[in-house]
Amino acid sequence: MPSASHSKRSRRAAFHEDASADEYSVTETAASSNFRNETRKKARLASGDANPKSRRSADAHDDDDDDEPMVEAEDEPTPPPATQYELIRDQDFRHLEHTEQDDQRATQRLKERPTIIGDNHAADNAIIESITCINFMCHVKLHVELGPLLNFIVGENGSGKSAVLTAITLCLGGKASATNRGGSLKSFVKEGTDHASLVVRLKNQGEDAYKPDLYGDSIICERWFTKAGSSGFKVKSSAGRIISTKKAEVDDIVEWYCLQVDNPLNVLSQDNARQFLNAATPAMKYSYFVKGTQLEQLDDDYKTLTQYLEDQESKLTELEENLAYLKDKFEKAVKLRDAASKSNEMRHRGRVYKDQLAWAQVQEQEEILKSKEHAIVAAQEEITRTELEIAEKAHLLESIDNRIQQAEEALETIIQDDGQADDVVREAKERFEAAKQAIVALHTEEREIHSSFDNWSKTVKKYEHSIHVEEQRLENMNGGIVTDKQKELDKARQHEAQIGEVIAEHRSGLKALENEEQEALNRIKEPTSILAQKRSEVQAAESSLRALNQTRKDPLDAFDHRVRQLLKLIEEDHGFAQKPIGPLGTYVQLTKTQWMPILDKYLGGSLNGFVVENKPDQVRLMNHMDRLRIQGCPVFIGKASLNNLREPDPKFDTVLRVLKFDDNRVRDQLIISHQIEQTLLIENRVEAENVMFDGLPANSGACLTLHEKKKGHGMRITNIRGNLSTSPITTNFGNKPRMKTDQDSQVHYYKDLLTQLQAEYRELEGSRRTAEQAVQRVKQAIAQHRRRSEQLNKELTNARVVIRNIEEELDQFEGTDDRLQGLKNDLKEAQEKKDHYGNQYGEVVIKKREMNSDIEKLKEELNDAKMKSRDQKAHVVKAKDKVNRLKETRHLTLSDKNMAHENHEVAKVAKTEAEASRDRQTEYVEEYIQHASKVAPTRVHIPEGETYQSIERKYESIREQINKLRQQMGASEEQINTRATQATQEYRDAKDGVKNIRMTSDSLKKALMDRLAKYREFQRHVSAQARCNFGYLLSERGFRGQLLLDHRARKLEVIVEPDKTRENGRGRNTKTLSGGEKSFSSICLLLAIWDAMGSPLRCLDEFDVFMDNVNRAISTNMLIGAARRSVGKQFILITPNAIEGRAKLDKDVKIIRLTDPRQQRIPEMVQ
Repeated sequence: MPSASHSKRSRRAAFHEDASADEYSVTETAASSNFRNETRKKARLASGDANPKSRRSADAHDDDDDDEPMVEAEDEPTPPPATQYELIRDQDFRHLEHTEQDDQRATQRLKERPTIIGDNHAADNAIIESITCINFMCHVKLHVELGPLLNFIVGENGSGKSAVLTAITLCLGGKASATNRGGSLKSFVKEGTDHASLVVRLKNQGEDAYKPDLYGDSIICERWFTKAGSSGFKVKSSAGRIISTKKAEVDDIVEWYCLQVDNPLNVLSQDNARQFLNAATPAMKYSYFVKGTQLEQLDDDYKTLTQYLEDQESKLTELEENLAYLKDKFEKAVKLRDAASKSNEMRHRGRVYKDQLAWAQVQEQEEILKSKEHAIVAAQEEITRTELEIAEKAHLLESIDNRIQQAEEALETIIQDDGQADDVVREAKERFEAAKQAIVALHTEEREIHSSFDNWSKTVKKYEHSIHVEEQRLENMNGGIVTDKQKELDKARQHEAQIGEVIAEHRSGLKALENEEQEALNRIKEPTSILAQKRSEVQAAESSLRALNQTRKDPLDAFDHRVRQLLKLIEEDHGFAQKPIGPLGTYVQLTKTQWMPILDKYLGGSLNGFVVENKPDQVRLMNHMDRLRIQGCPVFIGKASLNNLREPDPKFDTVLRVLKFDDNRVRDQLIISHQIEQTLLIENRVEAENVMFDGLPANSGACLTLHEKKKGHGMRITNIRGNLSTSPITTNFGNKPRMKTDQDSQVHYYKDLLTQLQAEYRELEGSRRTAEQAVQRVKQAIAQHRRRSEQLNKELTNARVVIRNIEEELDQFEGTDDRLQGLKNDLKEAQEKKDHYGNQYGEVVIKKREMNSDIEKLKEELNDAKMKSRDQKAHVVKAKDKVNRLKETRHLTLSDKNMAHENHEVAKVAKTEAEASRDRQTEYVEEYIQHASKVAPTRVHIPEGETYQSIERKYESIREQINKLRQQMGASEEQINTRATQATQEYRDAKDGVKNIRMTSDSLKKALMDRLAKYREFQRHVSAQARCNFGYLLSERGFRGQLLLDHRARKLEVIVEPDKTRENGRGRNTKTLSGGEKSFSSICLLLAIWDAMGSPLRCLDEFDVFMDNVNRAISTNMLIGAARRSVGKQFILITPNAIEGRAKLDKDVKIIRLTDPRQQRIPEMVQ
């Protein structure tokens, strides 16, 4: 393995996340490859300082001459089958399954970033201060002074803008092919010249400066190259002194500052920018993403390390085989040497081994006896554990049974209400259908009556014309008397018709008065029902006053009457590890009494609860509660005190701040159960809504406020993703207060409340009396209407008498002309028919109007009934689901309880068997001791780690050595010792070598696993950050969209919806967007990826070349905004268009204008 040289300093990402608010923390750091001869900078995951990296040496001349330009694939290749390394690396992508949770965390970090990292400012180092190009591309001499933050290089086509980025890449050690501007360095030498040079000045200040004692405040990197193909580097100090001419020094500087000049997204050349912003496929976008975020480079490093480990394993196998041979040789030589020099010692040792063999058997049996003793203890512990588990499950089962009973009772009530709702719907539908049929029949009748009316109207006109002709004839005969009488008769009949019309119109007004009467009666019912409720509230407030006076004597009156017995049992029970405390309400004092009813309701059953030290105490206390049949008193386990609470601004009241506690465990439990330290208290509801909506205060979750009309009632307000949600807090004034407070102020509060409720009650009484008076007025109007109807009927009778008198006078002239009388009779009959059908038609019209009004009301009633029925059915489904869930929970709990009983019985049987086995083993030990005493009367020590089998092998081995000693003495003792020494040294050397390789391999394996785990965390982190930043950047223009990262398929797809009105649409593929929308979306994608990168440098060439003016202005301002949010980062952006008219400029933006080198004056070219 290569050795480390010096540590590279880590560059933090643009934001940090509090470890207490997230389950992982990721830091982007600089990384370099130790396994490949590459100089690209890679993003690294680390939990501390960066690991040391080795320097790499390089020749003075360039190695990039033979590089070929990158060719884009036309078709997206299918990913090959996963290798073993990829399976270990990806872990089936389980770390990417919680995208929603990751996006929420990334969004939170994005919101908190301004408060964490502060405003933008220039970095102390890693800033390119200036670039100088001589005989480079189209420039004779180009010098550009760059700003420390945001730089726009503006110039027309052909002015050499792109040469700036190319110069940065080449001068800082990048390959020629990485620029996409040429295949080798010599192609960048200006036509007509033989050599070119590039100079980049880097800022080198601050604590993280690179060798500041050597280089000073700036580092000058110079690279020269010629048409002949030679090239070299000069690294100078700020004073101009040459420090090094090695490319390795440039690589170390670039690596130290994480400049990543070979990263295709860090320095995005013109061709790459055009390809990324306009023509990249999902696979190509994904390739840019993994290269830009350094995921690809990390992956390549880990692959190299995996291959190295595999090679080491193969080598290790061969070495271990050789080690086994050397070990055998060593052991034989040592045995032979020991046999030759210590034959007497071997005989003594053989005796020792014999004695050890006897007592080793005793020791083995004693160990077996110990294990059986341990088995008895373990069985007893299991019995105790199962007893506690059985008690806990029994109590839980009883609680679930109670809840099931309550849920089933509630379900029965809801089902009954549902049946009633169905009956109401059915009745409303029947009334509606009957009304529809009636109005259809009425329409038919109306058409028939109207037809008959038209026919008789025509007949009347025909008879009137005939009578007129006849009267003219008779008038000529009798002097006009009959004609005058006939006119008088016609006038009387017209008067009769007018009275009839008035009667008809008057009759229609009766219906309106009757409706008004019904509405007035309905208005009486509403205050009557509210009046009863308000009367109950008054009585409850009076009860609260009485309860307050009683609480002064005994604070336990607010709780279950059996709590006193429970407290007495707790005091007498000495089996608790620590005495429980409770009820919790008696340990809490409220400092602001106006919040008493609301907080009493908000904290709920917790005020009835108790706090214990541990689980056995909880079981013991719950058993006491079961014996007393106390319910609704939860038992909490609380130990450690909560410190360093995250509370809102001190200007806000919270539940915690208005409470005082006699015991910190009570405070901690209420914090855990109700988050009282983050629940705001604001008395004015409008102010509370403004606070929660305009900007949710930090470290706040919800807000409680007082009801603006109902004193003693309140509202709970929450802000979920920008949407306000309110829920009422309805209090019961009849309940006694469970928390301690200033009794006098609380009595005063309830007196004010009682006064207000009594005033509201009197107001409702007044409303009811006003409604009753309105009913009386309507009834008087109806009576007057009926009197007017009688008067009109009398006038109609008088008019008919006048008509009859005139007709009698005309009868005297009868016989004068029978033909005229016949015509008049026919006219009268026709007129009566016409009037009959006319009256019918008018009645039908009025009736139709009334029926239409009625059918609309019936329709509304039917719709209301259906809505209530649907709501009721939803309640039924919800109640059934609750019952089923509780039954399922009961089934699981019962199974757990049965299993606990079974385990309890198994543990008892196991204990019995273990005790019997222990007794038998005790007898075996006594027998073995007797046999061993016959061999060695005194007990022999058995070395640690030795067994009967190992001692037996030693004993047999030493006997064989003694027997073979005489046969194997074929050499002298000096020769035997020499051979043994040589074999020992060879074996030790080989063993140390294998050990070192094994340790190194194990360390590398562990490091690889750790790095792969951090790689997955980094992949998860940057993916979520890119997705959220992409959505945030799109929203700046009102777009919606998604960044679909499919790491398994190696694709990145962009979905964008520019239409604000399509709120429910999934979005559109970028291929369907307009050119400006596509470019804008791609800029958002690039900025999102940039935000996930760790380099201090961002370069982009001609980002707006395909945009219209609107999208160009939006994208430019977005780039400026993103640059300002990227604290300490330097941006170099190239555009052929003017900036001033479309960007929000400030002192942090520097605009550099380039002119066409061909238009420069001769003095400028000479300089």
